[in-house]
Amino acid sequence: MKFLDTLLGSVVMCITSLPLIMLILIIQRGTTVPANPALDQAQMAEIQQLLIDNDPRQLLASDYQQVRLTETELNALAIYVKDSNSVLKSINVHTDLVENGAITSLSIPINAMGLLRYFNIALNFEHVDDGLSLTNVEAGSLNIPAPLLAPMRELIALRMREEGNFQLVSSFIDSLHFQSISEDNIVIQLDWQGDNLEELGDQARQVFVSAREADRMIYYHDRLVTATNDLPGEINTIGLNDLLRPLFLFASVNSAAGADPIAENRAVFIVLSAYLTDLNLATLIGDDVELALPRDVDVVIDSREDLARHVVTSAAISASAGAGMAEVLSVYKEVHDSRYRTGFSFTDIAANQAGSRLGDLASRSETDAFLFQDLMKSMLNESEFMPPLGTYDGITEEEFIARFGSRESQAYLQRVQEITDSIAVRPFYQSF
Repeated sequence: MKFLDTLLGSVVMCITSLPLIMLILIIQRGTTVPANPALDQAQMAEIQQLLIDNDPRQLLASDYQQVRLTETELNALAIYVKDSNSVLKSINVHTDLVENGAITSLSIPINAMGLLRYFNIALNFEHVDDGLSLTNVEAGSLNIPAPLLAPMRELIALRMREEGNFQLVSSFIDSLHFQSISEDNIVIQLDWQGDNLEELGDQARQVFVSAREADRMIYYHDRLVTATNDLPGEINTIGLNDLLRPLFLFASVNSAAGADPIAENRAVFIVLSAYLTDLNLATLIGDDVELALPRDVDVVIDSREDLARHVVTSAAISASAGAGMAEVLSVYKEVHDSRYRTGFSFTDIAANQAGSRLGDLASRSETDAFLFQDLMKSMLNESEFMPPLGTYDGITEEEFIARFGSRESQAYLQRVQEITDSIAVRPFYQSF
């Protein structure tokens, strides 16, 4: 009987100690993935060029598009995506391409009883048919076969299916077909059929809009309606500052009363972006919402409506998805315009960069969000954040190539750096 008690006690102790034992095996003192270096200007230009070269709007007869990525390009994209998200930014990530498969390694920092430790994990994928199959996971000192992970994957997926970000990622993954993987590159076919694009677009528009944010947007939309309808009837054109100042005054009052200043700032920029781009705000917060219409007036910077749109839209993207995303999308649009519409514009790039910077400062920390509101509500004019306009508007793709060669050329990178420097010295940014 004493032997049985001892045996049962030992079994119970082992079972209750198993989570602790696994934790010790998984959590490690050091990182197995080196810290990811920040992307330099040349790497950002490469990512921009990659997006430009694979613009789905260039497709004519086919709904499918083939993308070939080297291991270096794949890792640069991964770094860019994670650095655009404050939650993911501290994670180190690296993918190694192998014949007919890939190994994605992550080092996730955690605070274990006041000590910095790392959850090191390696995901091993095998190319099967047109997809990737997870074969096993190496977590610290443990090697876990994929079948044992199936219940955990199902549980995580069940919990995440209600999240907009998860739905967006899932829809995008559904459009990917992996054609081949070697040590040299990975070849992916993108499915840009109408249904896929529509689903991605619908989810992307709503991915940052929770129920609470919807209430904020309705509030600032109502303030925007009041601000425009109160203008004298003979005034049809106003400066962007004439809307930024009163809206951020309300944001400051709400934040002082306990509201989240970052969320307030983000809502202001999203509402303004919808107004300046003629987007029905109901598409972001629900088609069943009835909203009053603001008065239609021309909102300008230095007599140009397009610059105000560039600034506000980039600020909204930056405040929602990160400054890196806003910068890439701004160049993406300008190159598209140079091919199909009005031409490549460095002035527009400057407006996009200024907006991206505004969105970043408005949302990167609570302290900066409060300071941002204080500066905005007393700002005199747009020249405090916008540099003097340049003379590079309307360059066609052919003229751009003749003058700069490519977006990796030293001449182009130098011009972009000049724009960045001209923005950095504006009075508004000197307060941060």
